[in-house]
Parts: sequence; structure tokens; C-alpha cells
Amino acid sequence: MAKSKLIALGILAVIAFTFFQWAFIEFSVQTQLLQALSMAVTIIGSVVAVFLFNKGESSH
Repeated sequence: MAKSKLIALGILAVIAFTFFQWAFIEFSVQTQLLQALSMAVTIIGSVVAVFLFNKGESSH
């Protein structure tokens, strides 16, 4: 498995266990700003992880 794919899977694992829970699952977040920032990190991190995972696939 390529290095970029391992990094992408690591990013997704960190997002799934931290920021995703803060943004979408745990509704007892003290501030709405923290929830909004967690949601932004989740979305941006997911997009970056998808690009990194598909980076080595375009060998046509």
C-alpha cells in the first residue's frame, strides 16, 4: 500500500474518532463555535483524505 494511502487512512481514523464525534454525535458541546469548527475540520479532512487516497490511482 502506498504511503499516501496510509496517510489518508490515518487522517480518516483521526477524524472518525475525534472531530466527527465533536461535530455530529456529541451535542453537549459547550460552544457552538467549537461544533462548527469541528464540522469544518471533518469536511475538509475528509476531502483531503479522498484526494490523497486517489492520488496514485490515476495511472491510465
